[in-house]
Amino acid sequence: MSTWLSLLPALIAIPVAFLTHRVLLALGAYVFIGALILEHGWLPDASGRFLKIIWQVVTDRDSVMIIVFSLMIGGLIGLIQKAGGIEGFVRWAEERRLIGTPRRVAVLAFATSLALFVETNFGVLVAGLIALPLFDRYRLSRLRLSYLLDTTCAPKCMVLPLNAWGAYVISLLADQGVEQPVGLLMQSVGFIFYGWIALLLAGIVAAFGWEIPWRLPLSDRVIGELPHFGEVITPHAEAPGRARHLWGPIGLLIVSVLLLLAITGDAPLAIFLAVTLVLVGTGVYFRHEQILSWKEMLLPVWQGTRIIMPLMYLLIFAFSVGVTTQALGTGFFLASSLHGQLDPVWLPFLVFGIGCLISFSTGSSWGTFAILIPIVVPLADVFQVSPALLLGAALSGGLFGDHCSPVSDTTMIASLAGGVKPVEHIRHQFPYAVLGGLSALVLYGVAGALML
Repeated sequence: MSTWLSLLPALIAIPVAFLTHRVLLALGAYVFIGALILEHGWLPDASGRFLKIIWQVVTDRDSVMIIVFSLMIGGLIGLIQKAGGIEGFVRWAEERRLIGTPRRVAVLAFATSLALFVETNFGVLVAGLIALPLFDRYRLSRLRLSYLLDTTCAPKCMVLPLNAWGAYVISLLADQGVEQPVGLLMQSVGFIFYGWIALLLAGIVAAFGWEIPWRLPLSDRVIGELPHFGEVITPHAEAPGRARHLWGPIGLLIVSVLLLLAITGDAPLAIFLAVTLVLVGTGVYFRHEQILSWKEMLLPVWQGTRIIMPLMYLLIFAFSVGVTTQALGTGFFLASSLHGQLDPVWLPFLVFGIGCLISFSTGSSWGTFAILIPIVVPLADVFQVSPALLLGAALSGGLFGDHCSPVSDTTMIASLAGGVKPVEHIRHQFPYAVLGGLSALVLYGVAGALML
């Protein structure tokens, strides 16, 4: 389709998310309006298209695996919580003076999230598991935690591309005939300005407690209202509460993901298998240690899965937004401004700016990469611009929307992991994203002038 109508779902869904505080409603509106446009306004056919889009998502292997392993991570978290692993970790950290002040707690959350760069959703949920009880104990804002989790989510995976993100970009570059895609990706890492700026801002917030004074309107509540693991699942009365009961399963999960990713080369499958193996293995270990009986494990696993359940619905509709966007050609319509007679000095600036528009409208960084990379590779050749610079600009543009768009799945996951409402999380972190985006725009303008 690729007309101005392809922008209409985003133009309606984003205000709906802000005004109603109901992100699921906004995502559903996005998909339905998109279906209505695809069926030329004929309501019966649009209803059928809407259901077909949802069915396409729930029958897609990768989407189902992502949803299922997210639910299983909830079960694993519930099991660890019941075994007293979180309490044991808190005591261990306090004894070694890793925490003790709000600043140290925030820095620990930031560092933990950075260290879990294997996969975005996994890293956010696990870092939230570790940090949320500490943030509550030291009366730190959960909104700050959700900001730290979200800000380190996608950027860390792109500036440290030893994961599925890097493999995905390399495959896109190879499809465009790039002879050394790995080398080009590594060269572009230094030009992912938005990613680096976002991580720098998050580090400053964690280390110094600095916050932007302006934000979109939000409530003054410090503690969020969503149920969370510490509120629903209490440790077993006789649980020893050792730190290894937290770090053991998490460490095993990280190692398993890396090994299976190397063996299978399939990120969703590798993470799904790793989470399954670790969930079963953790249960066997806790039973062997006589921490919990098999019967005592069932309830916390179910409770942890149930807490993650709202995420399942959000992910289904978030993935449906991606399917709808692709059918509408939204990204291609926005990216069309790159074609024609352009001063090459402005190419990095324009690539990043249009990437921001695409990713903010769609909530998908990978979708933005898929749209822009086939465009920037030939542009770099035609205009004799550094391909690494243009690639870095395209990757940065994708990260911007992944970070702050109301229709981004990682935005929703970060809000859940931080125990706050999605809209409050978006309102809180949006000024930081704007500051990072404007700073990156300036840098791409300067880089374009200096490198030509």
